[in-house]
Amino acid sequence: MRQVFRIMKCYIIDSLIGIYAIDDGGNFLNYIDFLDDIQKSINFYNSLNNDILSEEYSKFMKELNSSGFDDFVFDNKKLKEITAQNLGYNTSFEKFSLEFKNFRFNLSDQLKKIGITKKRGEILSFFKKVEEQVIKERISQFGSKGDVEVVQIIETLDILKKSISLFSTRMREWYGLHFPELTDKLIEDNILIAKLISVLGKRDNFTYEKINQEFGFKEARIKVLQNLASQSMGADIDLRIIKKYANEILSLDDFRQELEAHLDTLMERVAPNLFALVGGLVGAKLIAKAGSLKKLAFMPASRIQLLGAEKALYRFLKTGEKRPKHGLIFQWNLIRGSKPWNRGKISRLISGKIGICSKVDYFGGEFVADVLSKEINEKIQEIEKKYPKPPLKRSEPKTKIRSGKKQTSNKKRRQS
Repeated sequence: MRQVFRIMKCYIIDSLIGIYAIDDGGNFLNYIDFLDDIQKSINFYNSLNNDILSEEYSKFMKELNSSGFDDFVFDNKKLKEITAQNLGYNTSFEKFSLEFKNFRFNLSDQLKKIGITKKRGEILSFFKKVEEQVIKERISQFGSKGDVEVVQIIETLDILKKSISLFSTRMREWYGLHFPELTDKLIEDNILIAKLISVLGKRDNFTYEKINQEFGFKEARIKVLQNLASQSMGADIDLRIIKKYANEILSLDDFRQELEAHLDTLMERVAPNLFALVGGLVGAKLIAKAGSLKKLAFMPASRIQLLGAEKALYRFLKTGEKRPKHGLIFQWNLIRGSKPWNRGKISRLISGKIGICSKVDYFGGEFVADVLSKEINEKIQEIEKKYPKPPLKRSEPKTKIRSGKKQTSNKKRRQS
């Protein structure tokens, strides 16, 4: 006689007040009660958010399995997937099953069957407390992620650089009243001008000895500054406020350098491969533009290549203007320093390697940036050897079409 084995199905119902197991007929098989200890509920859902199963839940499932139940049905997809992955049980997902609907719609009556007599108001109050704590924990975990801090730092750096540039422009114009020759394209570096103003101040102090002692310029440059100062047509004004202003600009620049050093340290910890491949600033800008390290890791290489060039891309799609070859990655020295006709090829190469690095960093893989850097350098050498000269410009087909139209129109006129 042939023996027939019946699959014993069990429905796992999770809620903020407990986890319940029922059979096909709606009879209770086992349960975990959270009502006596709110922290148990918080710990269970925090662990679930981190893809971890609590010890109590694992024991609960093993007891059900040892009782003969071998098919577990869930209406919580994440709990179903993690249970199957961690415990290896046969699981299925039935979101709209009647067993789940009947239990959840009649929760108070169902709880009375196992001796839990809680009113609806008490259950809702418990729900609210657990939800508040779980949300607080999620926000705390989100804020502690390193890539979130990276985004904040890089955006702060952008604001700082713009502010320093704006303040420096005003400082040049203001100090130009006293020493216009100095600020009129003689020295392009704004921070160096701020230092000159802060240390020397009046143009009478621009002597050979003082400039050499404080700045160590080349002799030719020192003489030029000295001659310009002695022959300046600037007005004599009170420089006390402008010196304070220059000091504030220098203070902002010091803070910028401190932030950049902190960013490098943070990037080395959060995304070591990306940091080693393209550096802290470029890597951080890519993460900030993508939104997070996770989003960058899941991006295709073609999109990474054009991150930051969205306006140029939309312009190309709309008007047919020149197609962009690179976005933020152009700031990387190996692209910026390459020949213009090779930049597109090098950008495609590097964006693919950036995608690999971001994936390895996000999923916690080993250090691979040294191998990828070697591959990039070899490929760049190959590209430069293969394309030493710019390609010949192709003639546009539109001009031919237009000239053809003119010839046909001329023929018609002759015939007429």
